[in-house]
This record gives sequence, C-alpha cells and structure tokens, in this order.
Amino acid sequence: MKTVLTMTLLALLAGCKAGPEPRPAADEEAPVALTPALQAALDEDMKQDNGSTASAPLVTEPDPPLAQSPAAEQASESPRDDGIHDPLNESLDVLQDPTQAMADFPRDRRGEVDWVLALDGGLIAPRADLLGESEMPVLDMDITFKNTGAMPWVLFPHDKHTAWLDCSNCHSEIFLPKTGGNDIDMNAVLAGEYCGVCHGKVSFSLFICERCHSVSHPGSGPKWW
Repeated sequence: MKTVLTMTLLALLAGCKAGPEPRPAADEEAPVALTPALQAALDEDMKQDNGSTASAPLVTEPDPPLAQSPAAEQASESPRDDGIHDPLNESLDVLQDPTQAMADFPRDRRGEVDWVLALDGGLIAPRADLLGESEMPVLDMDITFKNTGAMPWVLFPHDKHTAWLDCSNCHSEIFLPKTGGNDIDMNAVLAGEYCGVCHGKVSFSLFICERCHSVSHPGSGPKWW
C-alpha cells in the first residue's frame, strides 16, 4: 500500500545534493512545500487507505487578520463630550460595570445600596459642579413629622440630602419651604409624590419604613427592626 510513496521518497533522496542545507533561523522558517510528484504520491496513498478522491494541499496560506467592524471600532472608543460622561474622569477609558463597581458598597436589609453609608464612608464623592471646583452648601437642619399615627415619627435630615442635592431639586416644586405647607400622607408618597419622587426610584425603597420612621413615641410601641 505504501509502495508508491516509498519509491517516490527514495527517488527524491537520491537526487539531493551531498551535505545538509543550512537550516533557516526560527523566525525565518518557511512552510515545507511539496513537489507535485510527492503530493501525487500522498494523494494516491490516501486514496488507497480511505477511499477518498484527492486530498487538499498540505501547505496553506495563513488566514488574514479579521478586520474590526465600524460598530466595534466605535464601541471601543471612549465616550467623550457626550454631555453624560465626565471627560476629566481618569476612569473614563475603562467604564466599569455598575454591579462590579458597587460590589463592596454597604447594603440595607433589602440588599440595595445604602448611599448614605457609602457617602459617609468616602466610597463616593459627589461633585457640586462638573469640574468639581465648588462645594455643596450642606444644610444641617432636621425636621420631625409627627402626624404619623401609630407609626414612629419621621425624621427628615437635610444634611444627608444637601450633601449631594441642591435645594432647588425639592423647593419649591415638590415641597413648599414653610411649616405646615405640605399635606404629606403615605398614599401620596406611594403614588410618587413628595418623598416618592425619588424614594423607590433612585433612592432607597419606601418599604424600608424604619429609615424614615425612626423616632419612637409613646403611641408607636416597641421597635420592630
């Protein structure tokens, strides 16, 4: 079965020059090219072995590198001057997935990020303006809402909100800045009014009651959290 191949190889060896040819350097090594006679012998040998018709040439050109599509090239470029991302942020070229970025952030009992603890712990540093040249005018003033029935009173801390929100975010479109000027009830809050404009959306859930209803009074009973 191997007669044709053996004879062909012997014929090729007989016609070689005396002495080995110098071997090219590793980085200059070229693929071994088969002569037509040797390729025909191999084809005949394979035909007898497995009944195939003809083998493909053993020497093939390497595939050209894949060209990147325009969409992929655009996606690989960092977003700048798009009005959303901060062009001065050193991390802009490596946009981290939010779940990875916030993996070690403190969580509340619902598993949501506790932004107050994240801010107090220095994990985040909100800017007062785009370039970070000014400071937030933090207002240290608490307001207690006592019209809560059997629920603990609500303590509203201005400092936790004004640490990263300007007063104009809430006053006067959402809350009138005067005593008794806002008829707040839970039905309105759950419907997305007053505190519900942010809480339950971009801030912590409305169903972590103790974070707002935090001041016990004689009619509220013992703490349940």
